[in-house]
Amino acid sequence: MKGYGLTSPNQALEIATKVYEVLGNGSGYAVDLLLETAAQETKLGNYPDRTPTGAGVGLCQIDPILFKDIQNRARSADRDRLKESFNVDLSKLPHRDLAYSPLLSFIFCRLHYKLRPGAIPETLEGRANYWKKHYNTVAGKGRPEEYVRSAELVRGLIG
Repeated sequence: MKGYGLTSPNQALEIATKVYEVLGNGSGYAVDLLLETAAQETKLGNYPDRTPTGAGVGLCQIDPILFKDIQNRARSADRDRLKESFNVDLSKLPHRDLAYSPLLSFIFCRLHYKLRPGAIPETLEGRANYWKKHYNTVAGKGRPEEYVRSAELVRGLIG
């Protein structure tokens, strides 16, 4: 692993699973979506971050605008669960703390998706389109086809 605080793909699976257990599983596909998003954004921690304090930070590449939006709009029940389970207080975190914490990166990624409409799709192609619409956005360079290819990195972890 090149960075982002992740030591192995299995650690990513363990952390993503803990996050979904605390914040909800999103129709059963939240772990898949979290791991696939990290695979697309940083090749599951293997793509070196050229701008560690720049646009996107951490395993899931959370940018400053998204970070603030999540801090402002996360549900109080989710805030309480995070405090109780991980001793994480969203309101006190600086953005840079996500850089080397896979836990915080997955937490913010999950919270972001929870703020978006609709259930997490059950198919890989559906999740690729969901990621493009709600995470990468129309302005982003990523394409659903790239997401599908990147998901190969986590296929053995999620089935």
